[in-house]
Amino acid sequence: MEVPNWLRIVLLLLSLVSFLPQLQRLYLLKHTSGLSLFYVLYHLVVATELFTVSFVFVVNYAAERHKPDIFVHDPLNASDKINLAQFTLVWVLWLMIFTLCLIYSSDLSLGLRIAVASLYISFLLISVAPAFIDAATDTFGGKGHDLVLGIFTGFHVFYVNPVVDLFEIPALYAQARITSQRAPGSGLGALSLLSVAMQAVLFALLAPAWLGRLAYPWERFSGGVSMPVVVNWFLIVGFVPFDYGVFAITQFVLLLIAVWRSLHHGQLSGVSAGETEPLLGAPWA
Repeated sequence: MEVPNWLRIVLLLLSLVSFLPQLQRLYLLKHTSGLSLFYVLYHLVVATELFTVSFVFVVNYAAERHKPDIFVHDPLNASDKINLAQFTLVWVLWLMIFTLCLIYSSDLSLGLRIAVASLYISFLLISVAPAFIDAATDTFGGKGHDLVLGIFTGFHVFYVNPVVDLFEIPALYAQARITSQRAPGSGLGALSLLSVAMQAVLFALLAPAWLGRLAYPWERFSGGVSMPVVVNWFLIVGFVPFDYGVFAITQFVLLLIAVWRSLHHGQLSGVSAGETEPLLGAPWA
C-alpha cells in the first residue's frame, strides 16, 4: 500500500521533533557525560549508509537513460524526493549530535575523539564522498557511468549494508552500559530521555511505513515469492524498514533501562528533574 505524500511529510517533521530535545540538551549542558560517543557514532554510520543509497538512486542515476525501478520509481516522483529528504534529515541530525559530542566530550581524551572522527571520515570516503563527487562532476561520467554506479551500488547493497545493519546492537550496548553504570542521584546526564522515548514510538511507526514507500518490482516474479526473492528484496529495499525497526526496539530497550535504573534507585521523579533542571524554560528538555 502506497504511503501518501502528506503522511510522509508529517513523519519527516516528527522525525525532526524527536531529535530536538537531544540536540538542545547537548547545546545547553555543553558536556556529554552520560551519552556514549560510540552510541552516536554507530547510529550515524547507519544513517549515513541509508542516505548514501537513497542519494545514489535519486540523484546519481537521474542522468542515466536506463534508470532503476527498485528503491525509487521510474520516472522519479515527489514521493522519492520526500524519502530522500527523510534520509537526509536523519543523517544531518545524527551528524549534528556527533559534532557536538566531539566538541563537548571533555571527559574523553583528544586522541580518542580524533580517532573516532577519523573512523567516520574514513567511512565517508567510501560512501557519501564518491556519491557527491559523481553528482557534482563528470569524474565518473562517460559511457561506463552506469557500470560504475552499478558497482558502487552493489558494493553498498550487498557488502556494506549487511554489516552496517548490525551496528544497532553495539550502539545499544555502548549506551546501556553507560546509563546503567551512572552513580545514584546523577540522573541521565547528557542523554535526553524525551528524545529516546519519542524515537522509540516514531521509528516503530516509520519502520512498517517504509514497506509502502520504496519501490520494488514484484510483478517481475510471476512464479511467486520465494526465499531468493525475499533475500533480494531485503538486500535492496528491506534493509530500510529493518534498520528503522531495530532502532525503535533498541531505543525502547534503552528507555526501559533508564526507567528501571530510576525505579531501582527510587528516583523516577528525579529522571524528569535531572533532565530538565539544567534547562529551565527549555520546552524540548
